[in-house]
Amino acid sequence: MERNEIYGDQPKRDTIIDFTPVLGTWLNSNTKTRWIEKFTLTKHDEKIIMHAYSTQSPEDWGETEVTPFVDNINEKGFCARYELDSVESLLAANMNKGLWVIAAFLKFKDGNQPNFLCREFYYRLD
Repeated sequence: MERNEIYGDQPKRDTIIDFTPVLGTWLNSNTKTRWIEKFTLTKHDEKIIMHAYSTQSPEDWGETEVTPFVDNINEKGFCARYELDSVESLLAANMNKGLWVIAAFLKFKDGNQPNFLCREFYYRLD
C-alpha cells in the first residue's frame, strides 16, 4: 500500500496554509537547552513572524519571517533563518502531536567548533 493511500494526497495548489491555530508562545521541553528556550509566532500583514529567545548570549535573537508549509494531512511546518554575530542558524520545524519539533542546523562563524545539529521539542505556553 502506498503512503498516499493511507495519508492522502499532496495539498492542492490553492490550499491556504492557516497558521492561526499555532500562533502564540512556545516553550522548550528541555530545561537544559543551550539554544532556543522559547519562541513566539505572530502574524503581521499576512506574514508569519518568529521571535526567538535563547539561554545564551545573545538571549534575544530578534524576529524573522518564517516560510510556512503544510503536509498532506494538514500538519504545519516552517523554516526560518537567523544570522547572529557568532552563528548562522537554519531552523526546520514541524508539528507532531501538538508539539513543535525544531531541528536547528547551526554553523559557527569562528570555525573553532564543528557545525552542530540539535532537535528540540516545544509546547504551547499560552
